Amino acid sequence: MQTKYIFVIILSLFFSGCETIRPTFSDCTHSITAVEEGTRVTLRTLDNGDTAQASLNGVSALCNERVDTVDIKIKVGLKLVRKLDQNVAAVELELPLIIAILDSNDKVKSYESVSYKMAFPENKSTIYPVIKPKTKMPINGRVIITLAPKIIKP
Repeated sequence: MQTKYIFVIILSLFFSGCETIRPTFSDCTHSITAVEEGTRVTLRTLDNGDTAQASLNGVSALCNERVDTVDIKIKVGLKLVRKLDQNVAAVELELPLIIAILDSNDKVKSYESVSYKMAFPENKSTIYPVIKPKTKMPINGRVIITLAPKIIKP
């Protein structure tokens, strides 16, 4: 009988140890704000300079709270549209995204400009990519994301 109790204790220690190895993430989409002015942007393709329209198509986030910061995994859904009358060939483009980190007083603590390369397949006018940036914010802070027409160096 005593062996069962020892086995249960060891098993519970094992499972609690697994939780610290793999942090638990919870929904924190409420901590992400997408600036209305930055939800649509016109981009030029890298191959031939044709234009494409990019817009946000949904944002969600998962957070893991630490002692003084919060790790955030963001999912940004996008919709990219181009006119096929300009070019039907496969083309690449680069989409800049600005991520601003605000503290609990809504003051900008830091920001980063990241860029994602993607491609339109041949004869395809619309694509729906999902990008997954990761960042950290202070406890009770929030994140603001916006699309940009070009990369901004911090």
